[in-house]
Amino acid sequence: MKVNTRKAIFEFSSIVIAVVLAMGLTEWRQSYLNHKMAEASFEKIVQEVRENVAELKTDSLKMANDLKAMTEWVRQWTLKEKKVPLGANFSYSFLSKSALEVARINQSLTFLPGDKVLAIAEIYATQDFYSENAAEIFHLMGDLQGEINRSESQEFFASVQKLRFHMRLVFNTVKAYLNESEDFLEKYGTGINSEQTTDE
Repeated sequence: MKVNTRKAIFEFSSIVIAVVLAMGLTEWRQSYLNHKMAEASFEKIVQEVRENVAELKTDSLKMANDLKAMTEWVRQWTLKEKKVPLGANFSYSFLSKSALEVARINQSLTFLPGDKVLAIAEIYATQDFYSENAAEIFHLMGDLQGEINRSESQEFFASVQKLRFHMRLVFNTVKAYLNESEDFLEKYGTGINSEQTTDE
């Protein structure tokens, strides 16, 4: 049986080209889907940051007032003046990070540009620092409550100073978070259709 070499080579080449094209199209489609998923995840993160900013703006005002009152109380205690009642209305905002966790689970951060990944990492690192130190405030407030009957003692004064130090740390962290987040939203949040929750 005589084999038509030219025809065989043509058919083989056609099959190879078809397979390569199919693989290329599959890879292109998967890459397209990965990047679509990454952008969808990024939009969710932008919205989450927006909501966290709105939550913290109110709390930052309360903390500023608390610090002002505590500073005045410390000044009066030091000068042996009649002191204003000591009060702290600290409220802890639970900042969500579920959008980030979902992006980590579906590995969509891998398909985002490096500048976006870095910006996300910085914001959520500041958020974690806030969460850790804000939780510590409640322990210190509990300690202070236990010594409230000894408000003239040096121990009570030291506890107030410790609480004030941590509250200032948290307050400065909140300010840093708000600055970072607002820069992030200004750079990446425009053009993303989402409900504005911040107080302008």
